[in-house]
Amino acid sequence: MKKGFFWNLILVASISLFLNNCKSSDEVETKPAETTTTTDTTTATTSRDMNAVLVDEINTALKDYRYPDGVRRRGFSYKLADIPAADFKTWASDNVSYIKDALSKLPEDYVLEITGHADASGPEEAENSKKGNGYYSQIRAEAVKDALVKQGIPAEKLSTKAAGSSKPISGFDEKDQINRRVTFQIATSN
Repeated sequence: MKKGFFWNLILVASISLFLNNCKSSDEVETKPAETTTTTDTTTATTSRDMNAVLVDEINTALKDYRYPDGVRRRGFSYKLADIPAADFKTWASDNVSYIKDALSKLPEDYVLEITGHADASGPEEAENSKKGNGYYSQIRAEAVKDALVKQGIPAEKLSTKAAGSSKPISGFDEKDQINRRVTFQIATSN
């Protein structure tokens, strides 16, 4: 009887050990799935970080872009958004390929924000018959947007806004015509 009891004890211990090992291998199989999820989250985070770095890099380059470029032409005519074909063609040949390339590298929810500016010659907001710097800034931004669309940049990748005379160029008088310009920046489309 002692031998039978002893063998039963060994059998129970073996079955118990076997079941315990099976349970451990189930846990091991579960852990890689959790690691994969963590890796996917890490990849998504890394992708967002890479997009932020790319946007910063592009925006740094775009700080030097403006229309008119300040070298060949000092600024828009007073109260106008005229874009002479020859001037814009020269500007576009230097800059549009970079803008197209930059936009193609970014996810769809990013756009090129075109900001119109004015000098401080007139009122910022409309006053009586004067339309105001905000108005002229907006039509300048829209005129450049239209010209960029003609250069092959999709309209849905462009947005416009007006800054008026709120952001003059450092080192120049606020009323200098060099402040009548359009600047560019990558932003999210909201």
